[in-house]
Amino acid sequence: MPDMLAIISKAVFEKEAAGRAPGDVLPIAQYRSASKALEPLRAGGRLFLVTVRPPAEALWLVAVLEGLRFEDNVWQAQPNQVPITDITALIPRIRFESGKGIHAAKGALGMSLQTPRALAPGDVALMLEAVGGAREERLINLTAHDTRGPLPCLCRRCLPTSGEHAEAQGMTFTRARVETEGRVLHYWLPDELLPDTQQVAKSVRGALLARLRSA
Repeated sequence: MPDMLAIISKAVFEKEAAGRAPGDVLPIAQYRSASKALEPLRAGGRLFLVTVRPPAEALWLVAVLEGLRFEDNVWQAQPNQVPITDITALIPRIRFESGKGIHAAKGALGMSLQTPRALAPGDVALMLEAVGGAREERLINLTAHDTRGPLPCLCRRCLPTSGEHAEAQGMTFTRARVETEGRVLHYWLPDELLPDTQQVAKSVRGALLARLRSA
């Protein structure tokens, strides 16, 4: 089940996504194309849609379509949920399943991507990591700054250096998080409670919601 990359033309993007920019979610649920290069998607896989934006030929990941089915020359899917993300910096690192990267003369980036191509697993990982970073930037981290406790601080500033695991007072902890209403709360979960991760997260999310709605 290969994941594939295809392009949305500048004209189509500006018609269907006028005013949209990185960070916005474009909830499209279809891609109109009868290209035989997309045939492998009949067996499953995701369709990563990009567009090239002027004036400096920025490459934007516009959507990731899942649950694809082909009907009347249109690939139908579940509504996209990922934010538009600028992946220009990834261009030198994308290699596609063929092993060939993106090579385009100045002004011809869009043309070089006209034919849909199968993505290598590494390409997919790079793009999803970029999406995750962009999405994280949109969330408001409610975790308070705290350097007095025995565990590393998980506020927005300290989070990148906090690590995934920690030890304190003879116990081991794993970093966890919950999201709701555009907010995220990070916390340390004792490893002895890892079997109950979902129940703990449900409880923390409920407390967070109650706090937000009473504010």
